[in-house]
Formats: sequence, C-alpha cells, structure tokens
Amino acid sequence: MASTGHRANILNCSLRDIGVGYVQTTHATYPTYWTQDFGTH
Repeated sequence: MASTGHRANILNCSLRDIGVGYVQTTHATYPTYWTQDFGTH
C-alpha cells in the first residue's frame, strides 16, 4: 500500500475482477513471485 499506483488499483471500485499468480523457482533472484491483475468484466 506504500506505492501510490498499486494502492490506486487495489482501491479502485470500478475494477471488479482479479487474477492472481504465484510461482516458486530456484532459477531467479527471488525464490517466490506473486502477481495480481485487476480488470473489469
């Protein structure tokens, strides 16, 4: 919530749909990654 852009997307009431992704890997800088995709139907 410290990022103004991320906060705006999370709190935007017109965005009704969400997709969430998660991956674990040993071949990257970080061992786990999360992603969110917000949209409208």
